[in-house]
Amino acid sequence: METLTIRIADWNTILRLSECDEATRLRLAKHYAAFIVPPSPDAIAIHIRVEPGDAFISPGLSGKWQVRSTMREGRLEFTSHFESGGVDWQARQGALVMRPEGDPENFLRVIHAWHCLQAGALLLHASGVIRGGRGYVFFGASGSGKTTITSLSQSHTILSDDLVIIKRQAARFCVYGVPFRGDVPEAPRTNAAADLHGLFALAKDTEHRVSPLRAPEAVAHLLACVPFVMTDPKNTQRVVEICAELTAAVGVRKLHFRRDDKFWEVIDGLE
Repeated sequence: METLTIRIADWNTILRLSECDEATRLRLAKHYAAFIVPPSPDAIAIHIRVEPGDAFISPGLSGKWQVRSTMREGRLEFTSHFESGGVDWQARQGALVMRPEGDPENFLRVIHAWHCLQAGALLLHASGVIRGGRGYVFFGASGSGKTTITSLSQSHTILSDDLVIIKRQAARFCVYGVPFRGDVPEAPRTNAAADLHGLFALAKDTEHRVSPLRAPEAVAHLLACVPFVMTDPKNTQRVVEICAELTAAVGVRKLHFRRDDKFWEVIDGLE
């Protein structure tokens, strides 16, 4: 299979893999299996090739993964440790060079972050769960409990433990699953979506309870969890507007929780 077309939150991306070895093709086909769709003429096409060489960004001593992206005159430029590439947004064509240890995952995350911004949507650092046909999003900084929430919700449909897409559909907002991996690599990534019914900023605690957030505080919490696009000051106002629209339409609460699944009873009590 020399091409894969994947569909994430209504956006199609073609991965052209003719210059990748068979092992890489098979790995990517397995990884994105739930999101593979037939070829689409409206897709952004990304030509991927693997080249030996030094890292594009030295890993350094901190161990912190770096992803750099900028938009210049309609072209998205991307660099990470073992990948470098770009997309011409108007031509809907792009290329990615990977070192043998590289992976297109972060490049696709960045592409979808910019897709979201342009469509009035958000790629959000969050865990997403569909429960009873309703979508719930739990967000916060690293260590806030996104992975814990995912682990405690395995009996429901897991959209992601790391990133979700929130997008307006007519008069409502929907949450979409993504194939991107977080701290629970064995958790399934579901190609599903649901109306967004609850949006919760996480706070680890000794009890389960929900507290209100005023609109400015809610927007600030959301802004802190929007990756990749906030490095461009021109984007800040647009992201603030999207977060304000989301807060007004859905509301944001703070979920205080301990390490058991009884937090769902508190959420049910909000109905």
